[in-house]
Amino acid sequence: MRLRLRVMAAALACLGFGLPDAASAAKLATFANVSVQHGTQRVAVGPNDAPSTRGICGAIADNPTIAQASRSLPARPMRIVVLEFMFAEDLAALDVTPVGMVDTAYYPAWIGYDAKRLSTVPDVGTRQEPSLEAIAALAPDLIIGVGFRHASIFDALQSIAPTVLFRFNPDAPLAGAQASQLQWSRRIFDTIGCLTQRAARAQALERALDEGLARDRQRLAAAGRSGESFVLLQELGLADRYWAYTGNSMAGGVARELGIDLWPAETTREGTRYVNSEDLLGRADSSVLLVSATGPETTLAEKLASPVWRYVPARRSGRVGLIERNVWGFGGPMSALRLANMLTDALSALPAPAGSPVKAESR
Repeated sequence: MRLRLRVMAAALACLGFGLPDAASAAKLATFANVSVQHGTQRVAVGPNDAPSTRGICGAIADNPTIAQASRSLPARPMRIVVLEFMFAEDLAALDVTPVGMVDTAYYPAWIGYDAKRLSTVPDVGTRQEPSLEAIAALAPDLIIGVGFRHASIFDALQSIAPTVLFRFNPDAPLAGAQASQLQWSRRIFDTIGCLTQRAARAQALERALDEGLARDRQRLAAAGRSGESFVLLQELGLADRYWAYTGNSMAGGVARELGIDLWPAETTREGTRYVNSEDLLGRADSSVLLVSATGPETTLAEKLASPVWRYVPARRSGRVGLIERNVWGFGGPMSALRLANMLTDALSALPAPAGSPVKAESR
């Protein structure tokens, strides 16, 4: 009887009838510890339990990065659809190729990490509006999204496959303390490593990130640039209008690890603030790094063509640098490591601010 109930639950799920309702799920949980969907073992929870990956990663209810999760999740998912760039990057770093992802045309230019691996992954719509039909056609056994974008379609998503929506709130405390996007993204990466049974690889990559950050910090210190103030702007394709990454952004977290000071230091909801060149007129000691939105065909001089830019102290003293476009400020640990490398290289290539303690021979 118990075997028949387990088989019936699996068959209904595979035929597209979705998960049982709450009452049916409670009855089935009485008889079975696991159910099956798309051939993947799933860990079931009782009717009074919080969502859990019991036996896999511990209680999801205790994980502050998870906004919503299906009541049971696959023990070792093999067919994962991701609805945000960060998760595609994370899976690639863990040596997992998703079966579907959003905005595939933009990933190579905006992020670029392991783009060759992801170049043939089917597109399932945009980050803002993923296609439920395209997702269902791929028969995933796990869908990973982000709460602020996909909470409204959570029920629809989990009717296709078990779903996890991550919380990515750089303006909210993490583990009781104010955290940057760097800390949030690392916790999310660790959780995905656990969900995919690749926790050891995730930990190894975390160590590599720590080592890389330490090396770049030492490089800046050796060049006498520790404590230097800088502004990191993201070009938006608008005339003299940019995102400035703020103190709780990934860039802000990386900057603290490198021992340099990012302006503005404030905490914002998205980790960014809109600025223009006029906002930089009073930043006499701040170098400016501009993340490009175009290819190398557009020069830095062309990008700084507005009349006000010529009066920005960093521009007048030759302390504006250009960073190539596929440095993503909202990615995972691999993006963080690349960002640290690029910040270190770019700042080291610029003259030190006037009055800087940098020794003459270091210039």
